[in-house]
Amino acid sequence: MTTTMRNRLAGLVMLATGVLLSSCNDKEFLTEVPYDFVSPVNFYKTSDDALAAINGVYADFINSTGDNYYGRNFVMLVEFPTEMFTTRLSATNERAQPDNYSIPVNHSYVQSVWASAYDAINRANSVIAHVPSIPMDTTLRSRIVAEAKFLRALHYFNLVRMYGPVPLKLTETAGLDSLALDQSTQQQVYAQIEIDLKDAIKVLPSSKTYATADRGRASRGAAKTLLAKMYLQRAGTAVGTAADWQASVDMNKQVVADGDYALVINYMTLFDFFGGTVVENNSEVIMDIQNVRAPGLGGRISSHMAANATTPYLGASTNGSFEAESTFYASYNAADKRRDATFITSWVRAGVTVTWTQASTISSPFASETPFPRKFLDVLMTTTGAEEPNYIMLRYAEVPLMIAEASNEANGGPTAESYANINLIRARAGIPNLTPGLSQSLFRDSVFVERRWELALEGPNGFFDNQRNWLWAKTRIEANMARAKSSSSKFPKFNGGPIPDKYKLMPIPQRAIDLNPKLKQNPGW
Repeated sequence: MTTTMRNRLAGLVMLATGVLLSSCNDKEFLTEVPYDFVSPVNFYKTSDDALAAINGVYADFINSTGDNYYGRNFVMLVEFPTEMFTTRLSATNERAQPDNYSIPVNHSYVQSVWASAYDAINRANSVIAHVPSIPMDTTLRSRIVAEAKFLRALHYFNLVRMYGPVPLKLTETAGLDSLALDQSTQQQVYAQIEIDLKDAIKVLPSSKTYATADRGRASRGAAKTLLAKMYLQRAGTAVGTAADWQASVDMNKQVVADGDYALVINYMTLFDFFGGTVVENNSEVIMDIQNVRAPGLGGRISSHMAANATTPYLGASTNGSFEAESTFYASYNAADKRRDATFITSWVRAGVTVTWTQASTISSPFASETPFPRKFLDVLMTTTGAEEPNYIMLRYAEVPLMIAEASNEANGGPTAESYANINLIRARAGIPNLTPGLSQSLFRDSVFVERRWELALEGPNGFFDNQRNWLWAKTRIEANMARAKSSSSKFPKFNGGPIPDKYKLMPIPQRAIDLNPKLKQNPGW
């Protein structure tokens, strides 16, 4: 969505939200109250109504309270439990708890992501149920329904990866008549995601055919890429079968063959908001959240990316929530162009320039000043919720990386195709080709490192990548914990290993269990 679409949302989402999800103060799954003034039957009359309704589904990425989902909480829950990022905050802070693997079952971020995803799913269910009966242009009508199916699949993909077995609700909830739902198995949820995405692929247009005002809407390429990613995750977490590896390869190859996307030449132009040439909606972006620098219509994560209390990077307050773990920063090849595009190492605080160097933290890898994220940092933002950088959920660079990973697994080791695809990404980064002749396990680990360097903070991907290569991820994270514990630092990754296997999934929110007695907590929680 461009500025035009976002501005249209300002007027339409209020109506769509009231009609689709009149709710209690707690935005919990299936706690909605009956419609208070307009029923769905009365609302869905025209094509404008249909567009308002589907725009309301998109609006739930960064919803009315802003931070609950992609605006902050989801990104923190997925990126902090890795060896890439830590936080300056104390160990008991709610943002630090995912970082140090001490998440309580009533963690507010765990709860808000659950509620926000189901909020969006219910809106999508309403669109799918009612838009087909509207007398309107049939092509537009079919596209809107396909967009809703794509979005429903995306939110269920987030839920099943985050929480495992979750209730599968495919009809809208308009009252209190269906509060208690059984959990579906992960296999059942993944099967529905596959159905929705295949339906969407049949209908959605190429991203190239969307008008400027409709940028940011789901496209055929986005649906294919998400389906390929679903096959990858299903296979990598042993929920699916070995055939999913090849299915991921084949679907990714379709994305390549369609020719709708291509790598940009300069990686920095994807993210540089320090006065560089940023080309949003470029050939590499498959799906993103369209943000504009206007109150209520922009992103909300920039202040958490910037170093604490810094100027002139932001006119608004900065929180310094994300800090690089210096061992991850040091893992980049010195020639890797992605390092300086991903992190900043110099900032101004109280009129004094602070410059970080690797040497300054050799003795204490978790010192109080470390590199901060550059991606999605808006240097001109002056108001929270008015950030310009679009948040990228799917980017074409992930396609060759998925082919490399899946082909290595499907063939019992890396093939020429595996190497060609990972080396394509490394070449753009300015680093040498990957060492030839690696074993299957070493190649797998190399792909996951490459994903870290290439996709840090995007998607988000970190926690979900952990799930597909659990022992590798645990080893790296536990090593960082041990280093932090032995230092004098206040950084929260201090507990040391081993990380319990229960952390392959997040806990089912306690609030959701209280409301729905049929829900069962994940093992170990």
